[in-house]
Amino acid sequence: MSENRHYFIGIHIPEQLASQIKKDIDQRSGLSFQKWTAPHDYHVTLIFLGAISEERLKKIIELLEVLSKEAAAFSLELNEVGQFGTKERPRVFFAKPDESEPLMLLREKVKEAVLSAGHPVEKRPFHPHMTIARKWNADHSFAEQAPLRKEPYVIEVSSITLYEIRPRETPRYYAIKQFALHK
Repeated sequence: MSENRHYFIGIHIPEQLASQIKKDIDQRSGLSFQKWTAPHDYHVTLIFLGAISEERLKKIIELLEVLSKEAAAFSLELNEVGQFGTKERPRVFFAKPDESEPLMLLREKVKEAVLSAGHPVEKRPFHPHMTIARKWNADHSFAEQAPLRKEPYVIEVSSITLYEIRPRETPRYYAIKQFALHK
């Protein structure tokens, strides 16, 4: 681990569910993006850490271990889609989980742990999402998208994960450590 590597804390999307989401997305027509997220990299980011010292990363790990013993597992529904950027040419196309109380509380606890370790947190409002694709890549405008399917996908959130970003590798997001939430 070193300061030139970047990290984030997120919720992993289980492989079987990620494969089903990707299959459902592949059945849509008219989606033209430059970069697609591989299903094994699907996740919901709780906190982006960026570059961080090894000492501070160790402190965050210690605090997340404590937090995980206090935070309860919960179910999360994922179905709506959205985009960041202009409506015609989005920068990011994503699936959006319900902003449930357990999700927002977990995010707040993770944020407090990171701040307690002396690491800054983005000031922008938290908009939970699972990135599907980036950079609209067509001459025609992006068309508004319907939800992913009639019934939402349900994810049992039983852990959070500290990831290292490895941009030139597959998978791109490498799980450094998982923190099991209590049942």
